[in-house]
Amino acid sequence: MRPHPTSCCPMFVLSDSTGNLARHVLTAVLTQFPAEAISLRFENFVRNDKRLDQLLNEAKQQNAAVCHAIVSDRIKQRIKRACRTARLRCFDLTGGVVDFMEKATGLATTGNREVLHRLDEAYRRRIGAMEFTLSHDDGLGLETLHEADVVLAGVSRTSKTPTSILLAQQGYRAANVSLARGIDPPEELLALPTRKVVALIISPDQLAIIRAHRQAAWGMSQTDYGSPQSVSGELNWSRALFRERGWPVLDVTDQAVEETAAKVIDLVGPVGHQISSMADVLPA
Repeated sequence: MRPHPTSCCPMFVLSDSTGNLARHVLTAVLTQFPAEAISLRFENFVRNDKRLDQLLNEAKQQNAAVCHAIVSDRIKQRIKRACRTARLRCFDLTGGVVDFMEKATGLATTGNREVLHRLDEAYRRRIGAMEFTLSHDDGLGLETLHEADVVLAGVSRTSKTPTSILLAQQGYRAANVSLARGIDPPEELLALPTRKVVALIISPDQLAIIRAHRQAAWGMSQTDYGSPQSVSGELNWSRALFRERGWPVLDVTDQAVEETAAKVIDLVGPVGHQISSMADVLPA
């Protein structure tokens, strides 16, 4: 295989639903290729032959590869035949998984795309978790903090909010509370069982850079908020608090929020509000 691309490879990505599954899968895979290697074109809600034929014709004109996450077996076969005729590379992102599951269970799939977005109890729990998290961001809703499945605690700019939102998308009622040296933590936070709280820390150097950028973006006057000395002191104070309370600590330095959320779930374990299947988060 060529270590570096000599030209950009065009790729059509087709879905008969939202396209989220294909987007997530390919985004993860693309991290292993040079940034300029592949040009993705996402086409969602491809559900009729006229639009499908138009897209496949465009793919042929561009000599593009074709990936798809299609539920309908009829459309799958239509894509397969068209790509074979046009000599285009084609890959079914779900076909191998579906075949494996059918063989493992001895059951046939329904081919019903509508169940990907069914408004069932799992969906309602997930929406409820999102509403809870948005109303318990950055110390809001302290009077009902005890209803959270998990509470993230840490000084300002330690990725508490985006991590909370990712957890909510997976059905966890996540809250977050920002801490500051010199200000007593809320009593509602201190009253929680240790198992409900996860503390977040970050390296002083990275936090100082993040805060400096935030100060500049917001046009804030120069304060100790982003100074290395103040940041280091605040993090040391927070570490001491976390040790005193016995809260588990996650270091988010150079870590994507997706990884942080996954580690939080490992610490907290399953809860009654989590999603019932990955289709609730990444529908095809």
